[in-house]
Order: sequence, then structure tokens, then C-alpha cells
Amino acid sequence: MAEQRSLNSRHAQQVAGYVTHRIGRLIETVRPTPIHAQPNAYSRVLYPRVPARFYLMMTRQQGTWCAVLMSDGSLGWVPRSAIKPTPYDVVYTLPRGADPVHVTRLAMRYLGVRYRWGGNDPRSGMDCSGFVKHIYAQMGIQLPRRARDQAKVGIPITRFEDLRPGDRLYFAIKGKEIDHTGLYIGDGYFIHSARSRGGVDIDHLSHPLYRRSLVAARR
Repeated sequence: MAEQRSLNSRHAQQVAGYVTHRIGRLIETVRPTPIHAQPNAYSRVLYPRVPARFYLMMTRQQGTWCAVLMSDGSLGWVPRSAIKPTPYDVVYTLPRGADPVHVTRLAMRYLGVRYRWGGNDPRSGMDCSGFVKHIYAQMGIQLPRRARDQAKVGIPITRFEDLRPGDRLYFAIKGKEIDHTGLYIGDGYFIHSARSRGGVDIDHLSHPLYRRSLVAARR
């Protein structure tokens, strides 16, 4: 009950001109599972099969079911037995005065949108830089199209320990040049559109591939 009250809270921490909004709890599927429209197995199926080890954002619990945020901002339901919660509450940090409803709709609503090289539209698919550019455009910030050009815009973060949710991450995965990007969401997690994942998904910076290839971050 205490955890559920925490997840339903509209708590906002105001620090140095920024407001941090708690949005939900990050959870991971432990087996393939469908997402239902209501918290019962006989309700309409919204998504037929979420694979195992896929991250979702839980907004609340009801009995043996968990409500998760869908790509259109609505809620779906997965059985509690199909997931394991992480200890991480998803937050978004934006300048004070930002609309919390808008922030909530931005956060992780694109999970599962398919990867498409050169894509800019969530309806047809997005690549990594198209995804980051799309998110920032919704906050009124225009970024260049390519990841290597985006990495030149904004305030550089010289110590990765100082990362905040919403910061942009840039990776040089295939060589010395920046070729991948994502958005930091806190506690080492980041969200990105990756070809290897088939679309928008969540990974952790402790993964050897991303730990060795992270070369820049911008705010």
C-alpha cells in the first residue's frame, strides 16, 4: 500500500529552477505477456505479446494486475506474475512551470514504437536521433537531425555522475564518431530507439556496450 500511494503521488521536488515529477515505477517482464484493456484476462487485448525482459512503466497496481503506460498515453494492464519491479521510480526534470500532464505524456509513451532508419514519425517508426529530436521538439526545443550534430547543442555534462532525467546521451558504438543517442531517465537507465531492440526500449548504462561507448551528454 505504501508503494502504491507513492506511485499515485503527484509529488514534485523543486530544485534550482527545475521541477522533478514522479511518473511511475519501472518494471521488467519476466515472461512474454499480453497487455489487456482492463485488469482481467478476459478483457480486450491491446498488445498481443510483450517479450520477456522488456521494460514498461507501471503507474499503479490493482489486485493482481499492474497498470502500464501505453504509447498513446492511455493505460493497459498486465498480470503482476508476469513482471518484476525495479527499485527505480521514473521521473522527468524540466524547468519550473512545465505542465506536469505534458511531462507525463512525454515520459516513456513511445516504448515499443518500431525502429526505422531515418524515421521521424512515431506512427511509421523512428531512429535514435529522430526519437530524441521528436521528444525535444515537444518541449519547444529544436535539435539538428543527426546525433553527431545534436551532441554540439546544449550545456555539456562533463561528469556523468551529474546526469539528470531528460539529459541527452551520445555514444560512439561503431568507431570514434558519435552514431547513437538516447535520453537519460535516471538511476543509470536510458530510453532510446535501437535497431538491435527493434524500436524504442530501455537499457542501462552498466551494459558493457553502452558503458564503453558513452562519449558525451548534453542538457
